[in-house]
Amino acid sequence: MLIHQLLQDARDSKPAIIFEGKALSYAELDDLANQFAHLFGELRLDMGDRVSLLIGNEPLVVAAYFGLFKTGLIANPINNRLTAHEVTFVLDHSQASALITTPEYLSLAQEAIAGLTHKPRLILLGADANVALPVDVFSERDLYRQKRTPRPVDGVTEQTPILLIYTSGTTGRPKGVLLSHANVWADGLALSQGFRMGPDHIALCFMPLFHCNALIVSHISAFIGHGTIVLCRKFSAREHWRLVADHKVSSFSAPPTVLAILLEREAEARAAGIKLDFVKTGSAPLTVELATRFENRFGKDILIEGWGLTECTATSTLNPLFAGGRRKIGSVGQALAGQEIAVVDEQGNFLPPESTGELVIRSPTMMLGYFRDEEATRKTIVDGWLHTGDLGRMDREGYVFLVGRKKEIIIRGGENVSPLEIEEVLCRHPSVRDVAVGGLPDRIWGEVVVACVVPNGSASEQELVAYCRENLADFKVPVKIAIVDELPRNATGKILRRNLAQFFQPEAKEMAS
Repeated sequence: MLIHQLLQDARDSKPAIIFEGKALSYAELDDLANQFAHLFGELRLDMGDRVSLLIGNEPLVVAAYFGLFKTGLIANPINNRLTAHEVTFVLDHSQASALITTPEYLSLAQEAIAGLTHKPRLILLGADANVALPVDVFSERDLYRQKRTPRPVDGVTEQTPILLIYTSGTTGRPKGVLLSHANVWADGLALSQGFRMGPDHIALCFMPLFHCNALIVSHISAFIGHGTIVLCRKFSAREHWRLVADHKVSSFSAPPTVLAILLEREAEARAAGIKLDFVKTGSAPLTVELATRFENRFGKDILIEGWGLTECTATSTLNPLFAGGRRKIGSVGQALAGQEIAVVDEQGNFLPPESTGELVIRSPTMMLGYFRDEEATRKTIVDGWLHTGDLGRMDREGYVFLVGRKKEIIIRGGENVSPLEIEEVLCRHPSVRDVAVGGLPDRIWGEVVVACVVPNGSASEQELVAYCRENLADFKVPVKIAIVDELPRNATGKILRRNLAQFFQPEAKEMAS
C-alpha cells in the first residue's frame, strides 16, 4: 500500500484534521497534497530527491508530507529545536534539494543554508501575501495556483523511500534513517489495529510533526481507520483539557514527562468531565508510580505504553497489545502484528525466555538502511535482524521488559541525546582536556544531561554551559558540569558513564525526588 492512497481512497467531506477550530476534510487535504505535488514538479524535483522540512505544526505540513509521498520525493523532517550548525549538518548530509519552512523558522533556515556550498531551494509557507519575497523563494502563492488534480508520477512502489529521519546515535553524529512506503504502512496498520481506531475515533496531536510519533503514531494510524486528528501548534497544559472536552477527543499520545505535567492540571479535566478511551505513551520509561497516579484519575488500564525506535519506523510493542487487553506492569508489551522480537547474547546467539540480552527485531517496518552509511547499516542489520542496542528480556508470553540501554543514549523528555555528540562539542573548547557526558534521573524530564570535564587551564561551569548553548539545541545542553581531576574509567580506559553520578550526588537526589 502506498501511503498517499490513504487520502486518495478516502476523498469525502469527513474531517481529516481540525486545526484552531477549522476542519479540513479528507478531500480538501488530498487537494492540497496534489497542489504540493504539482509545485514540486514546477521546481523540477526528481524522484529520490530529499526535501527537508523545518516547520511547526499546521495542516499544510501534513499536506506537504503527502505531496512528497505522491511524487516519490523523500521527506526529511528536521527538529526545529536544533541550532543552525546542527541544521546545516542535516541539510549537507542529506544533500537536500529543497527546504520547506515558515516565517517562525526562516531566520534559522537562512543561517543554516548560508553555511552550505550546495544550497537547497527555499519554500516559505505562512508568509503574509503582501510581503515581498526574494525571487528564489517560493511561497503559498505559488502553491495555491497549482492544479488540485492528481499529478501522475511513474515508478513509485511500496519500496520507494519516503522518509529520511536523523536520529542520535552512539557515534556522535546523527544518522539518517531511510524508511519506505511499506515500512510506514506496516507500522501504521499495526498501530491502527492495536488501538482499534475507527471512523468515530478523534485523536489529539500536539507532538511535533518532525517526530515519527506525530506523523505515524498519531496521523497515519488514525487516517488508516478514517478517523480525525485535532492538531495543535504546540503543547499547552492550559489548553489541553479544554481541547479534549470541546472536541470529545478519544485519545492522545504523550511521553511520561507530559503526563506528569497534565496531572498537575487534573482539576480542569475533572471540571470538564473528561472521558478518554486510551492514552498512548512511550519515548521514555513509564514509572509505576506515574502510571498509578494517572490511571487513578482517568481510568483503570487507560494507558497503553509502547516501545520502538526510528530504525523500525516508530513502534514495535504495545502494552497491552490491543486497547482493552491484558497489561503487565513493568513491561513495554508484546510485539505488534508482523513483527518478531528476540533476545541475543553478545555473539548473536538466541537466548531462551527470561534471559537478559540485546533485543533484536525482524519486521516489515525495518528501515531500508542508514543514508550514505553502509558500514553502520551492516553493523545494525545482521542476518535480517535489526540490533536495537537496548538490553531486555522476554517472558514466555512474549512480553518485553527493558533492563537498560546498550547504546548510551540519554532520553530527556522524549528527546534522544547522544553523549558523544555533546562530548565532541565540549572537546572543541580550548579549556577542556577531557570530558564525559551522562544522564541523571529527573522527576519531570525522565533524564537530564550532565557532564564531567577535566580542564586544560581555567574553565568555569558557567563558561562551558554558555559554550554548549551556542553550539547545541537546548535539550542537549548539560544542566550541570562538574570540573574534575580525572574521569572514571575501567582497566582498558573506557569511560564508566554509570559512575558519573558520584560527582552530582546532591543534584541526583534532588532531581529524582
